Amino acid sequence: MTRKHRLEHHRQGYPRLTAFLNLDPNFTIFKRFDNLHVRVLLEQQDRLAELEHQLEQCDDTEVVSLNLSSRRQDCNPVRRELLRQVKAELEDYDQSVLRFQQMLALPKASTRHRRSVYNWFNGNKPIVRSESRCFVDAIHDDDYVAVHGDDADRAGLEALFDHLVRAWPRLARTISRANSKTSDRKIFIFSHEKLRAFFQILTALAIPLGVISPAVLLYYIEGRRSRAVISAGFVFVASFAICFVTKTTKYNLLLAIVAYAAVLSAFLSDS
Repeated sequence: MTRKHRLEHHRQGYPRLTAFLNLDPNFTIFKRFDNLHVRVLLEQQDRLAELEHQLEQCDDTEVVSLNLSSRRQDCNPVRRELLRQVKAELEDYDQSVLRFQQMLALPKASTRHRRSVYNWFNGNKPIVRSESRCFVDAIHDDDYVAVHGDDADRAGLEALFDHLVRAWPRLARTISRANSKTSDRKIFIFSHEKLRAFFQILTALAIPLGVISPAVLLYYIEGRRSRAVISAGFVFVASFAICFVTKTTKYNLLLAIVAYAAVLSAFLSDS
C-alpha cells in the first residue's frame, strides 16, 4: 500500500476531509456544542435535585431512629437504593462538568480558522449535504475550538499578513509550501517557524527606529513648541503601535509608554 502524501491521494468523502483537517494546524477545528453540553448538564442537574428531594422525604418519614443514626444498621431499602442512584448520578454529573470545563479551556477557533475550513469545504463538498451542517455553519458560528490554537504572541502583524494573503494570492503562493501537500492552488500553507522569525525581525527593527527617529528630529529642531508636538505625536504613535504589534496588557502598555516618554523628554530639555 502506497503512502498518501498529498491531499488528492485520499478518496473524496470523509477520507479527504480528514486529510484536509490534518493538512495544517490552522485547519484542525471542531464544533464545541456549548448548548448541548449545557442541556445535558441541566438534565443531570435536575435528576440529582429530584433524587435529593426523594432522599430528604425518605429521611423525614423514617420511623426507626436507628436507621438515621447508623449507616451499618440502616435497614431501609429505599434509602440504600436512593443513595446508590445518587452516587452513580453524581459521578456522571461531575465528569460532565469537568469535561465541559476542559472544552471551555481550549482556544476558540479564530475567524480566519473558520473561514479557511468553510471556503475549502464549500468549494469541494466532500460529504453529503445532510452531514455538512457543522462545516457550513463554521463561517457564521463561533462555537468552535482550535486544537492547536494561535501563537500566544499573535497580534497585528500576523493579522496584516492574513489580509495581504487574501489581497495578493499570487504573491503569497510564491512563499507557500502547500505545493508539497496538495495541487489545490487555493490552499496556502506557511511555515509557522519562518513567519514567527520574520515578524520578530520586523519588530526588532521597528523598536530602535521608534526611538532613533524622534531623537534625530528633536536634535535638529530648535523650537520648544515644535519639539513638544513631535514628542507627543511619537508617544501616541508608539502607544497604538505597541497595541497593534503585541498582545500587551494595560499595565505593561502603561510602563512601556512611560519609559518611552521619559526617553523623549530628555531631548526636550535644554542642553
